[in-house]
Amino acid sequence: MSSVAEHYYQTNQTTKQSAESSSQATEAVAPHQQLWQSIVSALQNADIQLTDLNTDLLAPIDQLHIGGRQATIKLLNDAGIQSQSCGIEIGSGLGGTARLIADQFDAEITAIDITQAFTFACDAINQQLGYQRITSICADACVPQVPAKSQDFVISQHTLMNIPDKQLALKTLADSLKDGGLLLLHEVFAGDNKEALKLPVPWASEQVHSHLPQFETLDQLLADAGFVAVRVEDVTEHALAWRTKHSQRESGSADKGHTQQKSPLNPQLIFGKRFVDMGKNLMANLADNKVRVVEAIYRLEKP
Repeated sequence: MSSVAEHYYQTNQTTKQSAESSSQATEAVAPHQQLWQSIVSALQNADIQLTDLNTDLLAPIDQLHIGGRQATIKLLNDAGIQSQSCGIEIGSGLGGTARLIADQFDAEITAIDITQAFTFACDAINQQLGYQRITSICADACVPQVPAKSQDFVISQHTLMNIPDKQLALKTLADSLKDGGLLLLHEVFAGDNKEALKLPVPWASEQVHSHLPQFETLDQLLADAGFVAVRVEDVTEHALAWRTKHSQRESGSADKGHTQQKSPLNPQLIFGKRFVDMGKNLMANLADNKVRVVEAIYRLEKP
């Protein structure tokens, strides 16, 4: 498997299956365009035109990490990102976080994702909504994509956790940052309970595809790469509460939230029909202390 989350593999499988069961026109779409076509079709089936596309309609699918948009806003505010700065997002998916940063900080963002279907859809959304300062790149986060010492910050939400070669990834990210640059992390880590994870979860369908580290292990790798912790917060309890609420909505045992009621888009477009089970399993793993969630901010202080 490639370096970021295994769910990207599931995305490719899901979009392939979607194409096989859709219309003749959709079947003719190239594989990396099928996810975007699925989004367009879902909107059109709800009598929503692309000219009406907006952040609220995209909300159910463009920030799929635990805590959603509010978790991103908190992390950015805690970091004190400066206006008109330059940054990288790894594991950018459909670009929701990149667009949020561009909106709030007028920042220039390089959005990196290893899955072509995501970067194609991200580009299509950005073009439709008129974003000019986001560059979407399909690439491995372990491979340099920007000039050395050119970035003010890097943000990773549920991505660094599942890259097998974390040492190489951290070196690449450190090399991209200016001295004093910030690394913003919102990641899932292995918990104290060493029993096998309940699977599938959003980042892995099989145990072999899950590369969750202990927080202490990653913290040492960060120190070796020249990063110093500025702020570390265990948000597992909040993550469990958030995941429980959303699992209840997804299973139909609770009413949909305001955002979900307004949009025909949902995470099954990304993860397939197994998404409900993934959410329930993640909730169980959080409750059983098999995984924990940490938000952290590190500063690069290389000698």
